[in-house]
Amino acid sequence: MLITQTGTYLGYASSHGVDQSSGGYPQLVLQCEATHFYDGDVEDYVEIEPQELRAFLVLYGKDQKPLRNCEQVKKTFGWDGLSFQALAEMDLSEIRFLFRVEDNFYNDNTTQQVSWIDVDTASPTRQISSLDTKELQDLDAKFGLAKVGKKTDTKKPTGKPTLPKTSTKKKTSKPETPKTSKAPAAGPLTEIINEAEEKTGSTTRDDAWNYISEQIPEAALSTKERAVAWSKAIEKIHGGPDDDTLTGEEWFQVQCLIIGETIPF
Repeated sequence: MLITQTGTYLGYASSHGVDQSSGGYPQLVLQCEATHFYDGDVEDYVEIEPQELRAFLVLYGKDQKPLRNCEQVKKTFGWDGLSFQALAEMDLSEIRFLFRVEDNFYNDNTTQQVSWIDVDTASPTRQISSLDTKELQDLDAKFGLAKVGKKTDTKKPTGKPTLPKTSTKKKTSKPETPKTSKAPAAGPLTEIINEAEEKTGSTTRDDAWNYISEQIPEAALSTKERAVAWSKAIEKIHGGPDDDTLTGEEWFQVQCLIIGETIPF
């Protein structure tokens, strides 16, 4: 019986293997068999009839750098990270672990996917995660923010930090284009995609989704329509479905593309 409900489960991997994702990145494939489900009403796990769902955990992304999935696989199953062959040959069937199931929107379809694994003693409720100090410093350096970061006030913030909000005010002027140009004008969608790719910034999957939800009211874009727009934007920016290898820059472009297509400027 397939898992059809989102939430947190405890279970075992009846089988597993290591192969390549659609983008050519190494991934661990787990056949997850759930024995317990976390019930938020009673704040505890409850035993359930056996249910299963296959997990596709991409381990490495661009520049051959390990992803968070890789660290979780090491933590959960005791893999040393030195050999994919060794991981494929490990016996994981006796290790009980936690896995979270979330909705996945792609090609106008909604399916369930395993979004996270952890040791069975980990918190069953989703936690806000953050990079450690060294990772944050590397991120600053990657996006040219290291020097700026050193000059900023180190005072503890008093309010909740928010992402920069896209202005919904109508622009009062537009840059003039040369009248001598005879090149055909690009279509509206092409212009929006180009504008999204030209904007620079970085964000996460969750922050991009939350920001879009804050900026675009339900009346303008329903939850279902937002999910469809989300999948289409990912495919346009990333060239394929969300396979856990989108960079922070790509998530930022997805965010800008959906905002640009929905909110008139």
